[in-house]
Amino acid sequence: MKAGSSLTSGLTIAVLAAALILAGYGAAIAVGGAGGKTVSTTTVISTTTAGTNSSSSSPFVLTLVIATNSVYNSTEGQQPAYFVLGPSGLQSSANISLPANRLIKLVIVNYDDGNATLEVPNDNVVSGTTNGTIFVASNDNINSSQGASGIVVKGGQNLSSVPVADVAHTFTVPSLNLNIPVPTSSTVVAYFTVSKSGTYLWFCETSCGDAPMSTRGWMTGSLVAS
Repeated sequence: MKAGSSLTSGLTIAVLAAALILAGYGAAIAVGGAGGKTVSTTTVISTTTAGTNSSSSSPFVLTLVIATNSVYNSTEGQQPAYFVLGPSGLQSSANISLPANRLIKLVIVNYDDGNATLEVPNDNVVSGTTNGTIFVASNDNINSSQGASGIVVKGGQNLSSVPVADVAHTFTVPSLNLNIPVPTSSTVVAYFTVSKSGTYLWFCETSCGDAPMSTRGWMTGSLVAS
């Protein structure tokens, strides 16, 4: 894992643009089958969370951001970390709260442009999501040189697995049989449901540094469903 690697400002804007559009990626998936240095939290919050979690009939939106320039300490230096994008900006991922027995729409915005070795074979395969797929838009799907707004999102693809060489991180919850491989420099949308209240351990299944992998709020933590 390239700890401390950062994307260019153009790619940062492009990935955020994909996040804005994918966060609104409609119920069609749910029903039909389916680090940069700067994070513009105000724009993303208003698009991905405002007004979307008030009704139990709509998916509960959980947005996670993988940043690369977080300083673990003076010895370990910069390490990648998961954050929750909440009402007041980026928050710790040590305890992630979500409702039980309700469709969850998980959006992961990954700023890490380096791949990593999988700790467990086959963790590049999606499991536990609606129809066993995720929707992925990477920098290959984004063209920021055309269009009136200067940003054109050409689309993405539904995947049941990610090529091993392209995996940067995973979001894995063994107790829920949930595994979401996250490609480099990408935005991922996945749908799943936690059918029982409880506290579940989540972690990343790639080799992204001993310190963050074993520290809550970095590459591991609790998923609290109630």
